[in-house]
Amino acid sequence: MDANSNTVDPLTLSVVRHKLISVAEEVVEVMTQTSFSPILNQSRDFSSAVLSGKGEVLAQAERVPIHMGALSFAVQAMIEAFDGDVRNGDVIVCNDPYFGGSHLPDVTLAAPVFVDGVLTMWIANRAHQGDIGGISPGGYSPSATEIWQEGLRIPPTKIASGGKLRTDFVRMLCVNSRTPDDMRGDMMAQLASVQRGAARASQLYARYGRTTMEAVCTEILNAGERSMRRQFGEWKRGTFEGVSCLDPFTPNDDPVPIKVTVTLDGTSAVVDFSECQDQFGNFINSPLANTIAAVNVAFMYLSEARESLNDGSSRAVCVKTRKGSFVDPKPPAAVAACTTLTASVIIEAVMDAMAEAVPHRVVCGFARRFRVAISGTDRAGRSFIWHSFANRGGAGAHQGGDGWSNIGVVHNPGGAPSPSVERTESAYPFVVEVYSLRPDSAGTGQFRGGLGGVYAIRYEGTTPARITPTGDGEVIAPYGLRGGQPGAVHYYTIEQGGNTATLGSKDANATLMPGAVLTLRSAGGGGFGDPKLREPSLVKQDLDYGYVTG
Repeated sequence: MDANSNTVDPLTLSVVRHKLISVAEEVVEVMTQTSFSPILNQSRDFSSAVLSGKGEVLAQAERVPIHMGALSFAVQAMIEAFDGDVRNGDVIVCNDPYFGGSHLPDVTLAAPVFVDGVLTMWIANRAHQGDIGGISPGGYSPSATEIWQEGLRIPPTKIASGGKLRTDFVRMLCVNSRTPDDMRGDMMAQLASVQRGAARASQLYARYGRTTMEAVCTEILNAGERSMRRQFGEWKRGTFEGVSCLDPFTPNDDPVPIKVTVTLDGTSAVVDFSECQDQFGNFINSPLANTIAAVNVAFMYLSEARESLNDGSSRAVCVKTRKGSFVDPKPPAAVAACTTLTASVIIEAVMDAMAEAVPHRVVCGFARRFRVAISGTDRAGRSFIWHSFANRGGAGAHQGGDGWSNIGVVHNPGGAPSPSVERTESAYPFVVEVYSLRPDSAGTGQFRGGLGGVYAIRYEGTTPARITPTGDGEVIAPYGLRGGQPGAVHYYTIEQGGNTATLGSKDANATLMPGAVLTLRSAGGGGFGDPKLREPSLVKQDLDYGYVTG
């Protein structure tokens, strides 16, 4: 660093920036190795970030994008709530959507980093807890009409104070979960992970000094802003409209549009959702932090610069909403589906608007999320809750490449790996009978979409199990672009008692009897370009591999 200025040399900047990323990655590793529930130690539905003392994301692990785009809102809510009453050794927890959270299962823990008595950084971990209470096991309920029905609300609260765990508070958390042992183990894993991250960050300050570290953090954010503004300068200027729709909530309803207007002036973007409908009396509402996070994810798809992967880039993007709309609801609106369903459609709407401004970077439609939670009694008579994370559907194609097969949804492409078949069968009363790609599910095009999959499980529990589905994309297919065709929609069925019934994405209180087979056929991604322009060798390969049947 230049001794006569606050300018940091490029080598030090690069080294420290990558070390901050490694701090976030170590938080992930601690969490993976110590968490109790498979949703975390196998599917890794959690994220971590290093933030400035003001709560701005500086570095992040490559985990779940929709988490990381909203982490700063939760940490900033913590800062505001405690207003200077934060000490070394404190750890703060929050999950409330109206305090910077997304939905209640996503619980954020954050540990401050003090240097010379000054709060310089935060280390945060947001993890999806397997059950947070509420009227449906697993935290999602299509029948919820207000947030209190979705689980336990945790405003910013200290889970550790001055280095001492608040065991009374942890006990209160666990007693509100249907899986208290997992809840306690996972919360302790989160706590250990952010404490490890805080220790590593302190070591960086000890090595490089507070002055250098502050200069690095400032330049990381400034570089993110410059990178985003530079890219806006390369895009077409003007005002562009986009729309995408959620499936009808019931068969008698209409699709729910998300309308957006994006204005690009060469240095910034204004993203306006003012025309969206009023908030709903169901769980598809998206709190403001989640809506802004989805916009950030969309722009990261369109960006090609790693320097943009911090909160500096968001300085160039202004998001406008209408308070009381379903993309910026007022309490006590239910919001559980916001991260999985509504976020994906927000991203799609922004992509639709950007198709004219940046046609070479937009992607076609991904399979949307259609998850199920199953609760019941296992072979040994113990209660369980299982979350489906396998078979997540195909990604959309783009100009220059096919979509990825069965990798997951647009708000979290590959961030939550599929659990192993063997561990699923050993931990839960299921036998996985089919796990394969789904032929003919990809949208055709010069570049085809990714394939969906087929995942069939036989339930071997001792009592009837309750299924809580939460999904979208069984009506509206993943879209194609430039003449490409849409992908296939989701199609889920239950075979039991000699009958086969379709499982709808919002069917509340469906039942799975012992011996029943649940088959999940996930959607394929949309295709890009005229199918007649596809390379003959790729057409032959698709036939040879069984991706298409004719």
